[in-house]
Amino acid sequence: MRTRLLIFGQMLLATIGVGTSASAQETITFEQYDQLCRRLATVEAELAATQAMISVERLPATRPVSMPSQVAAAAPVAGETSALESLTATVKKMQEDAKATKYPNVTVNGVFQADAGWFTQDATSIASVGDLQDGADFRRARLSAKGGIAPNMNYFFQMDFGFFGRPTFTDVWVEATHLPYLGTVRVGQWKQPFSLEVVSSFRYTTFLERSLLFQPFTPFRHLGVGFYNHTDALNATWAASVFRSGQDQFGGDIGDNGGVAMAARATYLPWYDEPSGGRYYLHVGGGFFLTDPDNDLSRFATIPEFFVGEVAPGAVGTSQVAVPGAANGTRFFVDTGNIPTNISNRFGVECLWVHGAFSWQTEAMCASVDRTGAGASLFFPGAYSQVGYFLTGEHRPYDRTIGAIDRVKPFEDFFRVRTNRGICTGIGAWEVAARWSWIDLNDADVQGGRLTDLTAGVNWYMNAYAKLQFNYIHAFLDNPTFGDSDTGIYAARVQMDF
Repeated sequence: MRTRLLIFGQMLLATIGVGTSASAQETITFEQYDQLCRRLATVEAELAATQAMISVERLPATRPVSMPSQVAAAAPVAGETSALESLTATVKKMQEDAKATKYPNVTVNGVFQADAGWFTQDATSIASVGDLQDGADFRRARLSAKGGIAPNMNYFFQMDFGFFGRPTFTDVWVEATHLPYLGTVRVGQWKQPFSLEVVSSFRYTTFLERSLLFQPFTPFRHLGVGFYNHTDALNATWAASVFRSGQDQFGGDIGDNGGVAMAARATYLPWYDEPSGGRYYLHVGGGFFLTDPDNDLSRFATIPEFFVGEVAPGAVGTSQVAVPGAANGTRFFVDTGNIPTNISNRFGVECLWVHGAFSWQTEAMCASVDRTGAGASLFFPGAYSQVGYFLTGEHRPYDRTIGAIDRVKPFEDFFRVRTNRGICTGIGAWEVAARWSWIDLNDADVQGGRLTDLTAGVNWYMNAYAKLQFNYIHAFLDNPTFGDSDTGIYAARVQMDF
């Protein structure tokens, strides 16, 4: 705005100058003519530079910007150069920064989560789900590479060495950015747009595992194509995708019957407090997921919000070294088994309210299953609600470009060192949290069971990239065959990512 006023003022002065000269005398001198030309050149140069700056703001920071030739060619008069020189220097620096970025480029990232868990069961729980074994494992151990291959194209490639398959593909995609209307278009395998828990990274979850809704209702990672975008004001996002509904551990899926799905999600920020850096905000959203399942079969099942397992040894050769075989671990607590299905629809709503150190998050979902044959349609609901509070005053950050939870950054890192003034200590960030989670997989002749989990958690963020977590989960299972049972789970995790 200041530059526009400057331009308008200079044009007005130029106009007044011409009028004054013309009224004072019928002819003007060469010096007067030259001065007016120089002023006009200055105005044109500043206008061109302003237009270039506007273009820069609408483009990615790494895209080269051509500096207007008028900026370098103009010779402004003394006393009128400061604003123009500052503007010219800014544009030139942006151009130099863009040229300094090399393509393709790469950033290497990694993360691991080491878990340990202990189970307590009553007799009915053992009869319903078997005798659960205590243990420890690496829940995740990932390495990834990401970067740009052009100013408007990014990539991501990530492998997990802790999950079944060892290694397993997780996110493998390429995307084109800053496209009209669509924003960013992505092709490959990634977390499909549905649910706040899905699009938010596992690195930033309050509890060890996502809620009971995650496994049975959400699409998660699949191979497909989609887009995502947001408003210029960063108060709304929207995304949609089309993908294969099934997958193996490496993203593959084949079949003639079914196998196609789509998902969509939209979010809105009715309130976001800019002056506080986002310590206070309200997020709401909704999603839709439709699938024509592989081989016309669908299944709904979930673990009790904690998993620990191992890959059992298989056959041995002449080396007498066993190769990995079947995977053992925490069983599904509720499970419908395979259901012959034409189409399945999932609906979800979500809300996240952060008021300083306090946060409240909730989602509700349901699945509608159109069965093949003469069977009636099925309906399975579920919901969770959780609260968290930072004893040290931090808050849960929010990524407004994708409508997701972001990384917690402690006010001070954990440290303890001896100095000549004594022992100095930083305590990191401490958070306490509680969650209620519920799912009902009983409907008509399908009796998958009902499960309610109550979870209490304590999180210690030693710094922004390392944390310790402890959860106690009490699972109340209503099994159609064995009746009600109680299972207690004590679980701990250490996580580090870079």
